Amino acid sequence: MAEEQLLPLFEDQCLPFQIEGQDIKGRVVRLGRSVNEILSKHNYPEDVSKLMGETLAFTALIGTLMKYNGILTTQMKGDGPFRVLVSDFHKAEDSAIGNIRGYAAFEDGIDANDPMEELFGQSGYLAITIDQGKFMERYQGIVKLEGDSINDAAEEYFRSSEQLPTKVMLACEKDTQGNWHAAAIMIQHYARPARDEFERNDMETKDHWNTASILLGSLKPSELLDKNLSLQDLLIRLYHESGVRIFPPTEVAAGCRCSEEKIRAALASLDLQELKDVADDGTITVTCDFCTKDHKFELSKLMH
Repeated sequence: MAEEQLLPLFEDQCLPFQIEGQDIKGRVVRLGRSVNEILSKHNYPEDVSKLMGETLAFTALIGTLMKYNGILTTQMKGDGPFRVLVSDFHKAEDSAIGNIRGYAAFEDGIDANDPMEELFGQSGYLAITIDQGKFMERYQGIVKLEGDSINDAAEEYFRSSEQLPTKVMLACEKDTQGNWHAAAIMIQHYARPARDEFERNDMETKDHWNTASILLGSLKPSELLDKNLSLQDLLIRLYHESGVRIFPPTEVAAGCRCSEEKIRAALASLDLQELKDVADDGTITVTCDFCTKDHKFELSKLMH
């Protein structure tokens, strides 16, 4: 294990790693206070909260893959009873912490344990959008939502959009104190540079991948979520035979980017009658879908 990481990491951290001597990289994230803060603000049914928690963990997991600061958005949408599920990861230039947020819109009586195709309908899709501003061109990858879980959709995304063999495991549960915890782990088989290809033993490489995948499949959700088991110890349990190299982590926190300035600008684009229609006793209230914060504006001031 790399010596640069000394303090044990338990929650609200994303930890990159590599299996020693193999073409396999991965990362693991466990969310505690951050995911509980987000889910506690929404009055979702527990099965919907669980699905949202898994999505937040996945978004944090892949958001930390961005080479530059920016925004990564995960969106699942379709024509089924689950209309939309959105989460994003944002890392500002002046911050070492990545912020996550999310919201869901769905019909009453939905069972979020149903397969993805039933939840989001025949037109359901998973879209991952990466916007790193001036550093890179905006990118979006889209795959059809199929399979039973977000795990299936995530693996299909990497298989079809990134051409990377990938294994993903997601988990989210509420503890006995009523607090939410979520986690995600991923391994990927990456290609070596062309100059190193002559050193590749294809049979050995395939065996490495199969073994790493089987070991990941043996991981129990309770272990992945165990807030008393550090992320380092979790990885050592999984890959102690080959050894695992750990890299510096990224901290994760709940954080919303809504602002009165942006909302005020949007309201200013409406005509006077539209503003009067949405006002209540001379006040317009705009509630953020992500953080549920109410932003209040006096109609008389918007009209000037």
